[in-house]
Amino acid sequence: MMINTDKTFCTYENIYYEMWEIAGRYTEIAQFRVIGKSHDDRMIPMVQIGKGAETVFCIAGLSGRDRCMPIYLMHMLKEYVKAWECRWKLENLYDLRVLLEDWKICFIPLLNPDGYEIYEKDFYAIRNPIYRQMLRMQEIPCKEFICNSRGVNLRKNFPTQYYRRKQIHSQPASENETKALIKVFQENTGRGLLSFGYSERQIVYFRQSQSFAANQKSYRLARHLQKQAGLNADKAKYHLDDVEPTGKRGYGSPEQFYAEICRQPAFRIEIPRRSRGNEMVPDPAEYEEIHTLPLEYLFSL
Repeated sequence: MMINTDKTFCTYENIYYEMWEIAGRYTEIAQFRVIGKSHDDRMIPMVQIGKGAETVFCIAGLSGRDRCMPIYLMHMLKEYVKAWECRWKLENLYDLRVLLEDWKICFIPLLNPDGYEIYEKDFYAIRNPIYRQMLRMQEIPCKEFICNSRGVNLRKNFPTQYYRRKQIHSQPASENETKALIKVFQENTGRGLLSFGYSERQIVYFRQSQSFAANQKSYRLARHLQKQAGLNADKAKYHLDDVEPTGKRGYGSPEQFYAEICRQPAFRIEIPRRSRGNEMVPDPAEYEEIHTLPLEYLFSL
């Protein structure tokens, strides 16, 4: 039975087992895989849908504070396979039967399961007593904690050209979660990365060093995604932003790493945080703004 994510808080276990169930139900089109384990021994799930030779990656959940984005990616996954099964055209435009014959989409909705559990269950969610005590000594409230179980910000842990050390002994790709995603990219560089998260309402594209043609392509694709996300008159417009390879903003990020190493377009789709009291809650309007962006990206290649 599928989880009603509109009424039920999704734990890490909920997300993991629902991904497993989806792949088990749609065996012709979906494949479940564990890409690695967190430092607190939680498995990191991925579901790949499609039969094509080329792949596009959709990731979320790098920060424990990303409460809704993993749920949105789960909704995308369910919506796409259901449309494929029923031969529906999403938005009367996207024929999943055709798209998934030519392409694969890899969904990794929760790259940081330890941080996700910390937000809801406090640092007692961490089973390793050494890591748990180390995190508690930092005196950061669990609702503001953005790192993994070793206190490392995964968004700054990828070995980009301009990686900066935050601590004396810090090293790029030191974390299990980072290594798991890098391994996925090494196995299949794919044709693009869409990373979903929170900040402002904007689409950020990441430039490559000394590659004018590739950067122009990324800009055009970003403009196209911007128009698609703001298609309806009642939608607020997404702003475009870019990250220079030599700039500070992209250092250590998965998007900059992907752009540099795989030399393919990398985008971060950001939406504002909305809360009800102190809790982040899923918003159907937010989901409607972004749920077809992976499909529109495929259409645009």
